[in-house]
Amino acid sequence: MRLALPWALLLLLPLLKMVLDHFRKSGGAAVRFSSLASFKKVPPTLRLRFMPLLFWLQALALALLVFACAKPQLKDLTQGIPKEGIAIELVVDISSSMDISMPFRDSTMSRMEVTKQVVEQFAAERPNDLLGLITFARYADTVCPLTLGHDSLLYFIRDLEIESRPNEDGTAFGDAVTLAAARLKTAEERYAAAEGESLGYEIKSKVIILLTDGNNNCGRHLPMEGAALAKHWDIRLHTIAITDPPEMKTIQTPEGPVQIEQEPLVQERILEKMAETTGGIYRRATDDASLRDIYEEINAMETSEIETERYHTYKDVFQPFAAVGLLLLVGHAALATTWLRRIP
Repeated sequence: MRLALPWALLLLLPLLKMVLDHFRKSGGAAVRFSSLASFKKVPPTLRLRFMPLLFWLQALALALLVFACAKPQLKDLTQGIPKEGIAIELVVDISSSMDISMPFRDSTMSRMEVTKQVVEQFAAERPNDLLGLITFARYADTVCPLTLGHDSLLYFIRDLEIESRPNEDGTAFGDAVTLAAARLKTAEERYAAAEGESLGYEIKSKVIILLTDGNNNCGRHLPMEGAALAKHWDIRLHTIAITDPPEMKTIQTPEGPVQIEQEPLVQERILEKMAETTGGIYRRATDDASLRDIYEEINAMETSEIETERYHTYKDVFQPFAAVGLLLLVGHAALATTWLRRIP
């Protein structure tokens, strides 16, 4: 425990003088008798025995109130302020096709709801990184800018909804990746050292994680344009395609018929090429388990040594002392005007 205003304890000096005066007090006004022998034979009443309680109630109440004025505090939490980390833009498809059901454990759930759960878990495991959220259908939007305040980011992830307006439906992940790259470039300039003075956080690497379930069919920028821009700005792009389980086809071999997967869709080849261009990975997800595995793989890949500054937060605990002090004063006033009342 520490005192935020220790100088307030100087107010105890008058209280200390009051206590000393109480012990030196001769008893105040008195009536003289020739002998006290008769009075000594009279046992003191219960009321008389408790009469000193009035003084000590008042003294203790004042001491507690003075201590409360000094603002006692307890160490609440030791935290670390990250000084460096990774800047990650989470780019999520919210087009109408994300409403299609996909396997979820022993049941099914929409692709959107599964994505929200997995992305939220990924974000919660990156406390020292700058994280941002961009969504797209026909248009790409920055839902949450890059931030270290992940509570707000998690709120936006949980609040994601599928695009319901037909005129804004579509899949423009070329625009979304371009926007994400631009946001990361801006963040690098913002957090970089300015005139030799650090702004408090250094971006060690920049990453985009794109998740989509459709083919790029609108927008101003082609997917490979966004990937080329990311590569130019040294941004690694990981791409994830949510698809139905791949269809199998049978081919004849000298050893007999063998089942192999059908050729990947055009969108998958584009996503794979985008990732390869920037040094990232491409993965396909067909259910919630595979999607979680992909984000865990990316989480394990994107690591760096995190340097933090430690600091302490304190919580004020003066309220109980003040409350008890006030209650004692109330008790003192009640007793002084009733049972322990003095009659001059």
